Amino acid sequence: MALRVVHCGTGNMGKVGLRGVLRHPDLELVGHYVWSPEKVGLDSGSLCGQGPTGVVTTNNWEDLLALNADCLTYFGDSIGREEQSIREVIPFLEAGTNVISFSAFALAHPSTAPAEVREPIEAACRKGGSSMFFTGIDPGWATTDLAIAALAPADRVDCVRVLELGWWGEYTAEFVCREYFGFGKEPGHQPILITGGFLKKMWEPTLQQIAEVLQVEIEDWESVYETDCLDHDIETGFGTVKAGTASVVRFELRAMAGGKPIAICEHVDAVGRGHKNDWKKPFGPYELSHRVEIEGDPSFSVEIGYPPGAGGPCTVMPVVNSIPAVCAARPGLLGPLDVPRYWTRNVRPIG
Repeated sequence: MALRVVHCGTGNMGKVGLRGVLRHPDLELVGHYVWSPEKVGLDSGSLCGQGPTGVVTTNNWEDLLALNADCLTYFGDSIGREEQSIREVIPFLEAGTNVISFSAFALAHPSTAPAEVREPIEAACRKGGSSMFFTGIDPGWATTDLAIAALAPADRVDCVRVLELGWWGEYTAEFVCREYFGFGKEPGHQPILITGGFLKKMWEPTLQQIAEVLQVEIEDWESVYETDCLDHDIETGFGTVKAGTASVVRFELRAMAGGKPIAICEHVDAVGRGHKNDWKKPFGPYELSHRVEIEGDPSFSVEIGYPPGAGGPCTVMPVVNSIPAVCAARPGLLGPLDVPRYWTRNVRPIG
């Protein structure tokens, strides 16, 4: 019998996740929450390029809660509304509906999540006998599951570096791109990524998870932020980035042990092409990639590269594909090592 799913969200990633739920042979969409009033009352399939589903969208959480679904896939935007995103899923956990979130970054390493976030979730899971799991791609599968798997052929490990590299030119989230990451800002500007502690808040859990696997205690944190520019204006998904302002951003968050990094998250994200710096880029013909570099004896790397159009699906499908595994896992707030291995079940027709 198919697992019954309530889906939340139809933004850039939410609609890709919705399409993944509809295509998954082991899942049945039974409810769909939307924020925008103009999307209420529509067939869910019309919002993601699929045919009619018979599921009508709503902005009433109580109606969806009453469905007693097996799982809620929460693709709500949590940047700036972290507490609200947790409040919205608590009633589902209390009622016995498992939750998989694309949005609650602090939950990437449950044991170090802030108590004010972790404890209400754990209490709700105990009450409902339910589970909650955070994943995505970065933070998420590429920076935890893939990094952990890459340690299997390693011998001595000096440092584990997880990277996102490539082109962001089609991103449409203007406030996040400009104010959080600093695109389009003058040289020397320090964005919310640094001044608001967002860099550490978002990627610390990933590095904590890697350190736990290595059985190393993190002693301190360091960060790096720098930008580069082009000599001409460029048009992006979120508007014009002027010549001489940041069109590529490079940052690192370093987890320190013994005076040296033991795990690093590094991004080199660009909204323009043609930069002359020597910063890292994807291998091969790809515009965007995630890479794991194991520094030690031996040193080696593993990379997943995305052709145009593949980045979105690869970002959200870990959420969709993990649903059966999370529903089968023990109750509670789960980390990546608590969930059985999972993969797609959407295979081409054979025969």
